[in-house]
Amino acid sequence: MKELIRKILKEETSVDQKETIQDLIKDFGYETAIKYLGGVDNFINIMYDGDLIKFSEDTTTPITYLSTDGMNLYLHEVLVYALGFKDAMWRGEKELGDFKFGSKNSIQYKFNARLYPTILHNQKYYRVVGASGDSGFGYSYITKRNTLGKRYRQQIFKQIIDKYGLEPYMKVKTFY
Repeated sequence: MKELIRKILKEETSVDQKETIQDLIKDFGYETAIKYLGGVDNFINIMYDGDLIKFSEDTTTPITYLSTDGMNLYLHEVLVYALGFKDAMWRGEKELGDFKFGSKNSIQYKFNARLYPTILHNQKYYRVVGASGDSGFGYSYITKRNTLGKRYRQQIFKQIIDKYGLEPYMKVKTFY
């Protein structure tokens, strides 16, 4: 299949290439299309001239999405592949790294953040989840009492957005 796709892409015009890739996405999803095109860079270069924001506009798909209640942050799978996050140990999660949260002028707590695959609006997104000791959010083992609230989650989300340069991809520009 891989050789067939490469042969088709070499012989077809630019418009035909895009239609072939759209059919591939429709049949097998973004992950397979990206894999067979040799990576997310090739996919974005062929389909959208290297511009993720153009991908978002053309497909009317938010690349990053902050839920209306401000309690969850989602990243589209294309952005996740473009940023090249390292795989976590289990369940298809991706590593985001360590961040801090806490009250102003008080102790700051370490928070280990990950991306957990989920379906949102019939597309694959990754939701930010994580833990800090027995506190955190997004995991079933964290009790309601130990679930982080909106203020701490938004502190973590702000750090993630700053660290990975996600601001241009955000529909909502402010958090507070």
